Amino acid sequence: MTIDSNDYHIHLDLVGGIAGDMFIAAMLDLHGNLTDEVFAAIASVIPTDVGKPELTKGINNNISGLHFGLNLTDQDLSSSHNGDLGDHQNNHQLNHLHDHHQAHHTTYKYLCHLIEQSPLTTNRKCVAIALLSIVAKAEAKIHNKTLDEVHFHELADWDSLMDMIASAVIIDELSKSTWSLSKLPLGGGKIRCQHGLIPIPAPATADILTGFEFFDDGIEGERITPTGAAILRYLLDSGRLVEKRPDAKLMGTGYGLGSKVFPDLPNILRAMSFQGMSKIKQKHESICIIEFDIDDMTGEELAYSGDLIRQFQGVIDLVTYTASGKKNRKVESFRILAEPEQFQQVVDYCFLQTSTIGLRYRIDNRIVLPRTLQELDGLACKKVTRPNNTDTTKVEHDALKKGSTLEQRRKLKSHIEFKR
Repeated sequence: MTIDSNDYHIHLDLVGGIAGDMFIAAMLDLHGNLTDEVFAAIASVIPTDVGKPELTKGINNNISGLHFGLNLTDQDLSSSHNGDLGDHQNNHQLNHLHDHHQAHHTTYKYLCHLIEQSPLTTNRKCVAIALLSIVAKAEAKIHNKTLDEVHFHELADWDSLMDMIASAVIIDELSKSTWSLSKLPLGGGKIRCQHGLIPIPAPATADILTGFEFFDDGIEGERITPTGAAILRYLLDSGRLVEKRPDAKLMGTGYGLGSKVFPDLPNILRAMSFQGMSKIKQKHESICIIEFDIDDMTGEELAYSGDLIRQFQGVIDLVTYTASGKKNRKVESFRILAEPEQFQQVVDYCFLQTSTIGLRYRIDNRIVLPRTLQELDGLACKKVTRPNNTDTTKVEHDALKKGSTLEQRRKLKSHIEFKR
């Protein structure tokens, strides 16, 4: 059940800070109707012998809200977490799991495979993998490793994977919304991890949040975890994060709790939903970007294949350009914009119509201005509404074919645009 209002906005108040579990708890407190869907998604990815998600009510410094965490099946694993599930702020570098959960099962590559092979929708898989990749890349950089060398114990435990799955569902359900947030609390002091004492913010967190604005409220402790940081980074990089909370009607609030207690400050993340932003006219939507390079097809073959792909159902647009590939060979690069729901069909068609044996894809976001099609003087035109409520009109290029010369086509176009 996607919340599809185009004028919906979420503001995050990082009072105590943000961790993955706090984000999920706050959003499920705000949108309780998403709980069953989030839990079902987690159950489709997390191995059944690990545990189940748990959402409980609680109070932190006299503020009530929800805790979110992983209820571990193995009691030995539960004891290794010291009861701190649902609050990675206490120590995001948790103990290793038992041997049957280690080896290749702890690698970044395996976790990506676990997500890709799950029944999650394409959008949710891409968001979850993007969140996982943000943390993994930061850890790889800090430890001077490749992504394939990064193990899950460097990202945290199964509950962090659970947080990423749950967050992906929430972000996908709110795919048409915009987000804003308060300044980020810096925190302070040191935290103990497997590498010894390190300063706060932890190195991975600091790397992920480069460019964000922080403030120091004088309260020490880990205020933002790598998973919490990855959520903020994803919202920013996907174009969903706006600088200022818009003027709108407050529709509801939700509170996610951390279990750590700060002096004179509730350790909470508050989520506030707003609706009715008359100034926001853009439509936020997800698209799939598919890319690959060709160096072994003739010009005629490339042209014909490109025409076929452009006309294929689910393809929004195709751009090709010439570049230099390995050994300085000339390659033709394809970049396709496709509907996420028809992503697999488009991929299969690319493999059938070109010689490529591999491609890249990702789910991205775009903002589309409202537009309407109309006819002026017998010419098809596209009318677009700009954010300042002004309209611009452009004649569709195909409608100019009645002009037999370039000069005539330009006159037809300028006549319509002047007339409007």
